[in-house]
Amino acid sequence: MKRYLRPLTLALACLLLAAAGYAAASGDSLISLSYLQKTFFPQAVQAGEKAGNELLQDTYNKAKADLDAAHTGSGDTGSYSDTLQSRTWSDGQIITMKTGAGFLMLEGSATVIHTGAVVDITAGEEVASGAALAQNHRYLVGENTDAAVTVRSGEAVLGVQGGYSLTPGKNKHTPFYDVRQADWYYEPVGYVYERGLFSGMSAHQFSPGLTMNRAMLMSVLHRLAGAPEVTGGPVFTDVPDGRWYAQAVRWGAAQGITSGAGAGTFNPGGNITREQAVAMMYNYAVKYMGLSVGSGADLSRFQDQDRVSEWARTAMSWAVENGIISGVRSGDVLTLEPRRSATRAEMATMLRAFCEKIL
Repeated sequence: MKRYLRPLTLALACLLLAAAGYAAASGDSLISLSYLQKTFFPQAVQAGEKAGNELLQDTYNKAKADLDAAHTGSGDTGSYSDTLQSRTWSDGQIITMKTGAGFLMLEGSATVIHTGAVVDITAGEEVASGAALAQNHRYLVGENTDAAVTVRSGEAVLGVQGGYSLTPGKNKHTPFYDVRQADWYYEPVGYVYERGLFSGMSAHQFSPGLTMNRAMLMSVLHRLAGAPEVTGGPVFTDVPDGRWYAQAVRWGAAQGITSGAGAGTFNPGGNITREQAVAMMYNYAVKYMGLSVGSGADLSRFQDQDRVSEWARTAMSWAVENGIISGVRSGDVLTLEPRRSATRAEMATMLRAFCEKIL
């Protein structure tokens, strides 16, 4: 700003010099040259700089206000970003941008719908309207184009540069980048997360494809019961006091929900199989809640029904009858895969059905 003050200060100084010269020529002995140089001129220049600063500050404030208004646009949902600095967006939010705006996809899932051309700068090609965005790819909104980016996962991380407007998303959503609207487990994961039955493997990762272990499932059932405290009950040699799952396992054993893995052990870190999972839920309903059950479904339509362990047949028949487990279809073949480890996504789906249809 100082370079704009110099001409103004110089003009004031010239005027003051002229005034001083006139005073000296008129023989005014009351004004000495020393006074003019050491007092009058410095004070006058300082006053001129102050006046100039105030004038330029007013001009700057007005220009900034006009620029901010242009960036913000109309309404409360408009905004502007100077850089592609990352920001977290939530499920269902729609970020609408115009020609010249850019965005960078970092985490989660999102799609873009546009009226003209959106260029994937990283790949060097145009993006079809409705396409999913690729992680770590940068995009540019083309000429005469409106583009709307919709978040399709619980949360997503994108950088946006330029002007944009924002349409609100869902009131309730998970914080997970890896749970998308198109996933078959999207609703079940939201259900168990909202009710505090499941948390993620990290703050933003649910890890739906990871297998669930026996301690995890027993902890979920314990929370479902309200996390009651237990002072007695069977003790397993591999479940020491103080572990995060110790109370849940002790409670589950006391209620007859689990009898352990044999030889006085529970095997907390062992993967839970599909038949073990339905057996625990069956015991929860019958032994803990005292619910009555029907005759169960006929398992003969499942090609691998003979692989269901004898101790799990009643529970598996009950689970199929109540839609807790529906089997796995590959072409015309339907199987139960009872001894396969259950994934976290599968357990979320089974537990949602268990809560809605049994409890």
